[in-house]
Amino acid sequence: MNMETKDVIMYIIKKLGSRIEGRKKFMKLMFLVEHFDTKNEKVTKDHTLGNQFFIYYYGVFSSDVMNSFNELVRERKIEDAYPISLKTKGKAELDEKLRRKVDWIVEKFGDLSGYRLEIETLKMLRIKPSEKNSYFGKEVKEII
Repeated sequence: MNMETKDVIMYIIKKLGSRIEGRKKFMKLMFLVEHFDTKNEKVTKDHTLGNQFFIYYYGVFSSDVMNSFNELVRERKIEDAYPISLKTKGKAELDEKLRRKVDWIVEKFGDLSGYRLEIETLKMLRIKPSEKNSYFGKEVKEII
């Protein structure tokens, strides 16, 4: 498992607290960490953590991220509830560049609901919600 991905998951949960809501919002925020260029304010093919995303039932989704999330649940470091929460006081430290990016994304998008983030991330990929099914299973890097 990607330790950096797990650190980012814990950092986002710690940063947002009860505003993290559920998996949908969390997954969209992880997509933004992975593919959003904060300088140009657009999605790019560049990967921050190396997780692959594709279009799924509720928009962008990553099995890689979900596996890291589930491992943190099994390790009893996070609780998969509503809202998702930390179960440990463990450190969720990131290097400065990554921390600045995650902080920027949380500041800009952290107050949006999971549904709103689904719509916004699809829009960033130039996909209308009504067109989502025609992109089902397609990798994000092929869409960008």
